[in-house]
Amino acid sequence: GCGWGASLYCWWAAKGGPGSCPAPCECSEAARTVKCVNRNLTAVPPDLPPYARLLFLTGNRLSSLPPCAFLSLAQLQSLDLSHNSLKCLKNATITQLRSRPALRRINIQSQLQTSYVFLGIVLALIGAIFLLVLYLNRKGIKKWMYNIRDACRDHMEGYHYRYEVNADPRLTNLSSSSDV
Repeated sequence: GCGWGASLYCWWAAKGGPGSCPAPCECSEAARTVKCVNRNLTAVPPDLPPYARLLFLTGNRLSSLPPCAFLSLAQLQSLDLSHNSLKCLKNATITQLRSRPALRRINIQSQLQTSYVFLGIVLALIGAIFLLVLYLNRKGIKKWMYNIRDACRDHMEGYHYRYEVNADPRLTNLSSSSDV
């Protein structure tokens, strides 16, 4: 979550200082890259090397980011947090990321897009079932439509009859002469 664990993390990161490559990650000082990809991480490693310009934390189980998660990475230019289950991102974390002049690219593409694909498939399946029900019940629907048409026709014939009676000049003269 985004509670007291974040402050404990910040204390640990500050205490650890500049670190070498964390155990679950692959680091290249020459390429200034740190890759912690698909390592089942639940938190950002606190001892990331300060030379990192490119940081890949894709495919983990990160659910939140403490505000000081990237404090030691002054040269960070690109941060990839895609395919994590980020549930909360504090304003302080966003402010800290925005304050980095070198940081040009942040990718926070989550598993939410996968759920939209799944939702689309489910809606398409429901639509196909609906069309199948309509097709299988076409005779009943056709009968229902004919019944509605006949009811409307009967109703409109009543209006038509009343209109003819009211529009007949012979009947109009009778009604006006009967008033006299």
